[in-house]
Amino acid sequence: DFHRSMKRGASRFLGEEASLDEILQSLTSIKRAPERSSASQALKRLATWRAANPGELMTFKPATYAHASGLFKVTFTPDFGIRVAAEIGPVRPSPVVHIWNTAQPAINARTVYSGLSLFPELYDEGNAPDDFALLSLREPKLYRLSEAGRYASLGESAAENVAEGFRKAIEDAGRKEDPDQP
Repeated sequence: DFHRSMKRGASRFLGEEASLDEILQSLTSIKRAPERSSASQALKRLATWRAANPGELMTFKPATYAHASGLFKVTFTPDFGIRVAAEIGPVRPSPVVHIWNTAQPAINARTVYSGLSLFPELYDEGNAPDDFALLSLREPKLYRLSEAGRYASLGESAAENVAEGFRKAIEDAGRKEDPDQP
């Protein structure tokens, strides 16, 4: 799904280093038409989403969840944080957001929320984001952990299922588990 081109353009757009038109023009140098088209469509959706969601942008460092077994690690890499502009109604937390543009597999809310739920406790209390989110540019839709309901606590269970899959693969391959060789 050509994340690199899209992520680079999104970073330039969100950082206000270039206008959307300038970024789209720069994509013409991408030789592969599917990559060029995917990045262009994603950036147009990001611009539309951003216009509808004003607010001050912030930066946050990545956080890495390491499963207790040592079999795998997952890193949440925020593309931006946003201090949500004043809204009518209840105040919503300001999220830190990872941009997603992958077509396959199809995005699943339960999986998104399970994954996001692994990260809040990894941030220092003084520097922790108010909320965690994934912005799916395919829909476009912002999946906010604060709106996850019953899915908000599934992260550890999902991580254990992933670890069990690794254990089974290791067993099937006839090797012993070696934490130094996940």
